[in-house]
Amino acid sequence: MENRHVVIIPIEIDEEKESAYLGAWQDAAEVMAAQPGFIRTYMFRTTVPGSTFRLVNVAEWESTAHWEEAMNVCPMSGQQIAVAHASNYEAVRTVLPVTPQGLSSGDGHAPVDLSPAEAHRRVVDGKLTLVDVREDDECAARHPAGAVHAPLGTLPASLSDLPDGPVAFVCRTGARGVQGGAQAIRVGRSSVHNVAGGLEAWEAAGLPVVLPGREDAENRLVPQPLTRSNRRSWE
Repeated sequence: MENRHVVIIPIEIDEEKESAYLGAWQDAAEVMAAQPGFIRTYMFRTTVPGSTFRLVNVAEWESTAHWEEAMNVCPMSGQQIAVAHASNYEAVRTVLPVTPQGLSSGDGHAPVDLSPAEAHRRVVDGKLTLVDVREDDECAARHPAGAVHAPLGTLPASLSDLPDGPVAFVCRTGARGVQGGAQAIRVGRSSVHNVAGGLEAWEAAGLPVVLPGREDAENRLVPQPLTRSNRRSWE
């Protein structure tokens, strides 16, 4: 299982102040939703009368580093952060990641979503280059069969090494895939896609992945580092 940073913030607040607090939280959450590595955040309200913590905020990030970086711009930074059992709370607010408008419009400003099944079909047919933009340790743990590996942080320098033709970027849930696709579009690539839902959706669809220590047919489809010597045309 891939690493994920979860922040749990129990909030002790009087009922009459809840509305104002939720308004401030909503503004702050929308700022966080635009930051790299953001997965989702929930605000829970207790269902237990007399509970010390009326609200509990749970936020999920792709890594601790992403969360720490986002704290530099968080409007509500400085709150006490702790761990609480949230089973007695009901969700009252949810904010999902901010994605570019027109993601599937094909307007040339953002990658077009491609379902995992369609991406896999095109890779098998030799009509698409699949690029895993997750970090080295994530890719080593498990990755989509048939992908090449180019971490998002090194992608600007790696884009020239990608084969010509259609390309699709994949990460864990899709957020970094969108960022990778946007970078490719900015340098003039066309037919750029993001695998909708990332590796989680890929696996949920029953598509092949490569696991360490496996010697079966699937595991022979190991992502190769991008170099000019292994470029190939997909035309």
